Amino acid sequence: MSPKGKYIRPYMRNGPIRDLNDPLLLCRSQGMAPELTEIMQVVAGTEITVEWHHFNATESDNVISPSHRGPCLVYMAPLESNGLGNSWFKIYEQGFNVEKDMWCTDVVRENHGKLTVKIPTKINNGEYILRTEMIALHNAKRQGQAQFYPNCVQISVTGATSGNPEMYSIDKLYSPTDPGILFDKKKGGAGYVIPGPPVYSP
Repeated sequence: MSPKGKYIRPYMRNGPIRDLNDPLLLCRSQGMAPELTEIMQVVAGTEITVEWHHFNATESDNVISPSHRGPCLVYMAPLESNGLGNSWFKIYEQGFNVEKDMWCTDVVRENHGKLTVKIPTKINNGEYILRTEMIALHNAKRQGQAQFYPNCVQISVTGATSGNPEMYSIDKLYSPTDPGILFDKKKGGAGYVIPGPPVYSP
């Protein structure tokens, strides 16, 4: 296991992002040069586990408030882009599981803050930003009140077989009126539409 926090871009605050035009929606880091954070070596096709915690990085904390229920999304972008422009593609998403009556945030909380995703094999070898995000929907029935919690990890991928995913810009991923963002959680999660582009599937 890697030392906690070693490859994570330092974030400016623990609170959410609500404004989709806020530059902090990128990673909750601003003006962050890639060389200020170390890079973790990852083999394509293997799994990487990130941890989410409410206050302290311990398995005994609240991870995320039980009221802050919603989806999890994971994106990647070439590190050389520093996340700017059309550089992002989605590699993972999880919304609401009807059979288990659980949101992705519930699953993460049950798993002591851990979320595991697989790095695609059909991408280009190289250095990337891995962006993990949770969206809390407890106030999302009012426009502009969905809460976004992004964080970024720097990784270097080897063993990939090349690929050409469609790229998107962070500031154009979502709209305030997307059904997965302007959403009344009291109506239940059945039929919930995860926002953003489709998961890259070569």
